Amino acid sequence: MHLLICRFFALVTLCLGLGGLAQAAGLSKQEFAEQRRFAANNAMFVLYHEVAHLLIDQLDLPVLGREEDVADNMASWMLLSQGTARSEQALNDAVRGWFLSGVAYNSGSAEHDYAAAYMLDKQRAYQIVCMMVGKDATTFETVANSYHLPYERRESCRWDYETVDRSLKGLLDRHNGSSRRGSSVTVTYAAAGGALRMGADAFKASGVFEQVAGDVRRSYNLSAPVRFSAKRCGEANAFYDPDTVEIIFCYELMADYMDIYADNMPVAAPDRQPRDPRKDKHSGG
Repeated sequence: MHLLICRFFALVTLCLGLGGLAQAAGLSKQEFAEQRRFAANNAMFVLYHEVAHLLIDQLDLPVLGREEDVADNMASWMLLSQGTARSEQALNDAVRGWFLSGVAYNSGSAEHDYAAAYMLDKQRAYQIVCMMVGKDATTFETVANSYHLPYERRESCRWDYETVDRSLKGLLDRHNGSSRRGSSVTVTYAAAGGALRMGADAFKASGVFEQVAGDVRRSYNLSAPVRFSAKRCGEANAFYDPDTVEIIFCYELMADYMDIYADNMPVAAPDRQPRDPRKDKHSGG
């Protein structure tokens, strides 16, 4: 089940130390750290989305509607259930990531966008905001205001979140039961050099793979062993393979998240002009 989360396929060609990479990209050390955080948090949302596909498959969960929409809601719910500053920042960065993708690539401009298995990029962003507001309208009021979420929609978001919350708690509690033993989960990183080394190193250093794998290991009682594999894929993607019961994260996707952040810095440095990502990237999905 392919996520096809990101269509950017620009690869970084310099493999230097941390400070050297920041200078090579024209970023300050602080900007470089923020770039890595943004990429890691978007990767985290992607991984929870794929965990949703894993649970739907392995627990035979009912799906009414498009599975991709359900997986997005489940990913938001999992992060909101953690209730930590890091999980909230991950949701904020995922929202921004979808908006940047929607603007850069005119999501919805082609007729086939409306026939896809996924909502339009901006719709996916707004649905994450909706889940946040539905969970806690006060805590996430600033987020809703910054994206101009209509007040009448905020009211219905509460029902959206409560429906997802009630449904998932009931289904997952029923499957886990009182004899929960946890799941067998292994994590592997394939080597990556050349143009992908920076993205691969940043992904491994972020710790998000271990975090999400650990959540699956502790929280769900799955009978089949689960594999988390990070590797070069030849495309910017992440997906769940039901045949191998494996969540695969492609290093190209991490590199692309880092690239889209650099291309959309809030304030351009005096000696760096913002680039139009459509001029130097091609579609990877």
